[in-house]
Amino acid sequence: MPSRRSHTKSRRGCFQCKRRHVKCDEDIPRCTLCKKRGLECTYPPPTEGDGQFPPTPQGSSSATENSTHPDAEWPVQTRLLEMKLFHHYVIDASFTLRQDVLDPGHFQVAVPRLASSNPFLLDILLAFSALHLAFLEQGTSEAKWLEIALKYQNRACSAFSKVLAGLSPESLGPAFICSIFIMLCAFAYPCVSQNRDTFDPLAQVLEIHRLLVGCAFLFQQLDSVEQPEEMRAWLVYKQPEVFVKNGVVEEAQDNSALEELQRDLLKSLDNLHSAISSSDSPHRTMYQSTWATLDEMIKEWPLGKAKGGILAFPIHISEEFMARLKEGDWTARMLFLHYGVGMHLLSNKWYVGIWGRRLVATVLQPGEEIPPSWEGTVRWARRAVGCDVDGDDESGIPVKVEGTELVETGEKTCVL
Repeated sequence: MPSRRSHTKSRRGCFQCKRRHVKCDEDIPRCTLCKKRGLECTYPPPTEGDGQFPPTPQGSSSATENSTHPDAEWPVQTRLLEMKLFHHYVIDASFTLRQDVLDPGHFQVAVPRLASSNPFLLDILLAFSALHLAFLEQGTSEAKWLEIALKYQNRACSAFSKVLAGLSPESLGPAFICSIFIMLCAFAYPCVSQNRDTFDPLAQVLEIHRLLVGCAFLFQQLDSVEQPEEMRAWLVYKQPEVFVKNGVVEEAQDNSALEELQRDLLKSLDNLHSAISSSDSPHRTMYQSTWATLDEMIKEWPLGKAKGGILAFPIHISEEFMARLKEGDWTARMLFLHYGVGMHLLSNKWYVGIWGRRLVATVLQPGEEIPPSWEGTVRWARRAVGCDVDGDDESGIPVKVEGTELVETGEKTCVL
């Protein structure tokens, strides 16, 4: 009788599959069978015999320091870097994000838990953390952190594209969170890098619009499938009645300068509405609709509510409005100017910073004449964000106002 052929039995399956005497696919952190049954999935601790970890290297300490993981071949320094970034995200960077009606600690506990089983989400959290470190260490180590941030952001985006191509119910929630952080990184990088390249406001807004469309698509899909506990809090944003501005919501409301700016901005928007309503433009209805959306978002500040707040304004801009803006229509430009001032209400957020100032400063072309009817509005907007038109002008962009001389503004710049 032939002897029975020996085979190597895997000891790395989860306890739940072992108990049921079924084959475990050893997926981390939960195997497929446990996911389907809604069971907690626990694995036995790894041993050297399993082959998951190499035996401790013998010899000099340098050999230990330069050892690598057998699968990914990541140097110890990379692992230490990622630990630093993850730690910084949890204890520092995550607290710079608004929680609104989300569960307390959502960005500190729930999101990292999702990231632990979704590498693309983990990578974008590391990129966000690196950008925050670059912001904190400007003038010393920001170049290093910016390079690291780009590395992890590129890796996250590459993996994210593959996830979207085969989107599953399990990956929907993490993909939505990832899309939010990709957008935040897109806002943060130009500010943190203090990039002095030409700032094209239309190109920037179109890019943000593209990212917001992706966020909105994934958000709309959230309630199409049963969501894990970490994601259920986001469904509250589909119920506008839960948003009640009541007392001090966040530190922005303690900033008297920003509160005053909000009041002045709403007054200026009222004047703009009167001008739009009295015009005979064939695009008046579109302008009124755009104005109504912007006015609502400014009034809701600092809350975002169902429409997402000022950051989300680009997704509500119509193609007709963008076409008029590209053509240089002054009503469209004045609406865009007010959006720039609105973004300045968020200037106390490190990932927004000078965005509003940049938008306002670059709405006009260097040396461009301003129609008398809009001269006061332009002057007010530029002063409101720190880009005056006379004397101590911080914009670095010379602007010619009808009836004045063109004045060179020196070396100060607000278009960083």
